[in-house]
Amino acid sequence: MLKLTKAALLVTFLFLFVSMTAAEEPVSVGKTEWDHGILMFKSDDGDFLTRFDMRGYINGAYFFEDDKYLASGTNIRKARLAIKTQLHKYWRAEWDVDVAEGVVEIKDFFVAFHGFNNSHIKFGHFKMPLGLEELTSSRYQTFVERAYPMIAFEPDRHIGLEYSRWGNNWNVRAALFGQPWDAEKEGMDDEGNVITETGNGAGLRLVYTPINNSETVLHTGVATIFQKPDDSDYRVRFRSEPETKMADAELLSTGRIKHVEDYMKTGIELALVHKNFSIQGEYVQADVFRSEGHENASFNGAYGFLSWFLTGESRPWDATQGEFGHVIPKNNRTGAWELALRYSTLNLNDDKAEVLGGKANNITLGLNWHANSNMIFLLNYTLVDNDKNATDYGTPPDYDFSVLHFMTVFFF
Repeated sequence: MLKLTKAALLVTFLFLFVSMTAAEEPVSVGKTEWDHGILMFKSDDGDFLTRFDMRGYINGAYFFEDDKYLASGTNIRKARLAIKTQLHKYWRAEWDVDVAEGVVEIKDFFVAFHGFNNSHIKFGHFKMPLGLEELTSSRYQTFVERAYPMIAFEPDRHIGLEYSRWGNNWNVRAALFGQPWDAEKEGMDDEGNVITETGNGAGLRLVYTPINNSETVLHTGVATIFQKPDDSDYRVRFRSEPETKMADAELLSTGRIKHVEDYMKTGIELALVHKNFSIQGEYVQADVFRSEGHENASFNGAYGFLSWFLTGESRPWDATQGEFGHVIPKNNRTGAWELALRYSTLNLNDDKAEVLGGKANNITLGLNWHANSNMIFLLNYTLVDNDKNATDYGTPPDYDFSVLHFMTVFFF
């Protein structure tokens, strides 16, 4: 594992060196991007550009109930090293590695052509187009962890081809993809099954903001992903932790559903931002289509949250991504303070298909301090209400608990 880590870091720095020296003109340090702490290296003519995207996430949780099943503790949630570059004006490339918890994992790894107005063509390893909260960068999350449906039904990163186009108040993304790139497992899933080339699919996301001005943004969206199962036994599984990554306690899990021909995930997005207030919610449904003689299955989840910046900041909308972007504190000494409240639910039970993966409802109260444009401190208190089937981690039926968890995020 150590050799793999060293190799990944070596290749990363070689990529950085080549990117910075590719320009025909001498490279000089340009003005920080957007004037909020992002360091860039740019050629004099602006055709070549390289910037860092370093992220650190320090996480911790305290469980108020008996820790027989869920132990309190701290960990390094993420340690990301990414390099983003522009080559010959119209081409972009990105290399993103996560080295947290002693494991090297490739995240984004792609090239993209930006030679057309308000559009790009991307090829490589990246997230497929499903879910506003899932697609929003982890640097800009409102809560310590994403909500239940985003964890259970995440589209994940795959090697694929994407076309995206946008206007002032709309965004469209369409992608064709194969399997995830998982170098650690070397073609095996986490139960030792050989992954074959059957795991392919397509995704489409449409976003429209009928109201989009300096004070108010109304975001609407719909997305769907259709895909084949990834392993040779034609099985699929959905699972989720209770919105905390401590111990990776996946209490909710369908187990591996057999005899799957294909499956589809569909999501609906709605968000409203007015000055320093915002509301956001999503509904996601996963439909599993099985071979003849086996009952189809359906699962779903949803969340909704309220956010209030006490210091007057507002969440900006980014048309190029169809997402909300970086909140910049008005004062870098006192920072920006945010209160948030979220309700989320996930149902992995389907009695008709005889799949009882469990159901849970969570309520989370959050307090965030955006100390400056590069540092965020998040504190969440979550009440977890599980049903009798949420026992995949070995917990007893109807095991309810509460947890106080924090995360320190810094990026540059």
